[in-house]
Amino acid sequence: MTPDPQAVTDQASPAFKPLTLTSLRRYIFFTLAALILLGPAPGQLFGKHSPWLREWVMYSGVGVGLPKGVFTVHDASGPVAEYTPLQAAGLERYPQIVHYFFETRIFEDADLTRFAANTCEALLPGQHLSFDGVVGTRKGWVPMPVANLCPQTEDAP
Repeated sequence: MTPDPQAVTDQASPAFKPLTLTSLRRYIFFTLAALILLGPAPGQLFGKHSPWLREWVMYSGVGVGLPKGVFTVHDASGPVAEYTPLQAAGLERYPQIVHYFFETRIFEDADLTRFAANTCEALLPGQHLSFDGVVGTRKGWVPMPVANLCPQTEDAP
């Protein structure tokens, strides 16, 4: 008994199945997952930037406005003492959760004086405070050497 050729071709070619809700959800999920995972790649790998394909920017502002260097107290005879940025600010550590709202972050030279205000207040007459180091920005570390952060202390009698 030979099979009917028409019956064999009907069984070999699947019938058109309509798109089910489950299949549609799967297509949407995998499309969005691919977009989320691979969307930042053109900007990171090829330098092609687009507002539609966001780049990876996680933790981009963590060190912005924080100094890295040495604060030095000087008097007429020369350097007297050196302080780390945390010591100059009078802190044990930087705030971890609210570092974006840390009010003494440094964005310009005047902010450096505000950052070291505790040390400026403790200076003796005739002493001044200098900073030799860098400050974090979104584009990297920027040198910010300042010879005299507390000019009002030199005018004291």
